[in-house]
Amino acid sequence: MMPYERAEKEQEEISEFLSDYFPERYGEDTQANIGQATASDTGADTARISDEEQDEIDSMVERVSEVFDESKGTLGLAIDFLMVAEDLSRVDDRLSGFRAEIDRSLLLSWYENAAKTTLTLKYDGEKYSIRSVHNDVIELFREGFRRTNFPSSPGHHTGEWERYDDLLESSFRLSSEGRHETVQRLFDLGLERLAARSFETRDPPFPDPLKEVLLNYDRSHPDEEGGLTYQAFSYGYVRTKWPHLSFRASKVRTGSSRQHRYGDIDGYQGPDLMVSVEVKDLPIDSSNVADELGSMMELAERTNVIVVALCREVSDSAADTLEESGVVVRTDDDLEEEFELWDYHKQNRAIQGMIHFLGNIEEDPAAVQRLLRFLSDVDSDNPALAHLEDETEQ
Repeated sequence: MMPYERAEKEQEEISEFLSDYFPERYGEDTQANIGQATASDTGADTARISDEEQDEIDSMVERVSEVFDESKGTLGLAIDFLMVAEDLSRVDDRLSGFRAEIDRSLLLSWYENAAKTTLTLKYDGEKYSIRSVHNDVIELFREGFRRTNFPSSPGHHTGEWERYDDLLESSFRLSSEGRHETVQRLFDLGLERLAARSFETRDPPFPDPLKEVLLNYDRSHPDEEGGLTYQAFSYGYVRTKWPHLSFRASKVRTGSSRQHRYGDIDGYQGPDLMVSVEVKDLPIDSSNVADELGSMMELAERTNVIVVALCREVSDSAADTLEESGVVVRTDDDLEEEFELWDYHKQNRAIQGMIHFLGNIEEDPAAVQRLLRFLSDVDSDNPALAHLEDETEQ
């Protein structure tokens, strides 16, 4: 069988893990050397390994391979034994070099097991536990190697350590060189036998149209009503944030009281007002918070409606005033952070809501075209671009 060929990232992860146990093999400056190992560096100095020790290594790897399909966690347990043995060998000369006579009874006469449910060997006042190693092995396989089918139940496998006397004894019999070669071979066994979790990627990646509008779209235009862009943007956002509600909104510059609305955008479930949103494309501070958002604070104080103030920016003192009244504050910075968690399709749903507002509520086709021209640069495959007119025809 051909040896497993590691990816560069896999080699980096293994080097970083093993540098804690074999620091001399990875240089004094571990981080500077990670990833520089070649295929020939991954094995031990086999010239220093006797035939008898090599047989022990082969036997241990074969044993793990035999039980792997039924008990993948055994591979982790074998690595645990090896790393604890290596740690102890650094402070106990009895483990310096290959010793074929070592068995379980001898080990437990040398070291006290300081745990009831796992193996924690105590030497010179220090404890060496397989559980702590196993936690790191799980993280390495599941996160570093993306082998999410590696078992994530450390207590189960470390609690059954007594079933694997042969692996325990082999780990402590080996020399440092032997342990290094063995753990390398076990990593290759796991990497080869466990399928990596794959992610579908897209090249080029999906765009972020809503985030682009928030950060880079000009909110003012001489031929558009003041505040129109932010009102349309907010309508798209709110409709996507609460897709189960029905929303009422009117043209900008239309007072909410004349339309029997509470905020600029109101969301209903049947007859019940559930969400009311006021849109302010301006800085809000202590000098204008009452004038600009006083009615929304009153609504929040006397009802159980979710009241939201969408504002370009809000000072700390004004935010405190609003939140004390029960108004939820969302600034541009808050939205930018939130959109990091919105995939393309959710962002695009908000974009379509924005276009709907401009075209069917505000009834401003020129504003629709201006937004579509912006979209053609940041999201060239957006289906709404079917409505983009040739500028020469306008």
